[in-house]
Amino acid sequence: MGAFEYVVGFFLFTLLVVTIRIVFSVCFGWPLPSTHRHDLVRSLQYPSRQYSIRRSNTAPDHHQNSIETLELGLDEATLRNYPKLIYAQAKLHRGADSTSTASSCSICLADYKDTDVLRLLPQCGHLFHLKCVDSWLRLHASCPVCRNSPLAEVIAAPSTGQHP
Repeated sequence: MGAFEYVVGFFLFTLLVVTIRIVFSVCFGWPLPSTHRHDLVRSLQYPSRQYSIRRSNTAPDHHQNSIETLELGLDEATLRNYPKLIYAQAKLHRGADSTSTASSCSICLADYKDTDVLRLLPQCGHLFHLKCVDSWLRLHASCPVCRNSPLAEVIAAPSTGQHP
């Protein structure tokens, strides 16, 4: 086999691999690699938080990028603002009403121990293991039990200005 056949074979193989990658990106929502360094670093930190979507209801505009970035889940600053407490404190805080404090994590299904660190979701009052719910909230911006979303409250909050 000559050098020309190797070059043609390599080109066809590369074309096949690129085509398969694009088909998988379109069919399964795999994001294509970014050429910007900060996007690459962010995608490595939060691999499933960014998805590129194409607007299907508008024609592509040459002056405006037709690909938007949709971010899911909560960022670290928001997570840090959610209250943490020890399960023994949660039982005392809830008082005599023992039905209001769950005895197990709805995510991992493990029973709480008195020394377990929990995260309280303020919009609904549900408690979860800190590590369980933080992992969930990085991917989903809603409570795993009732699906209340802190983002929906921010969007639905009334404006401070007075209406005529």
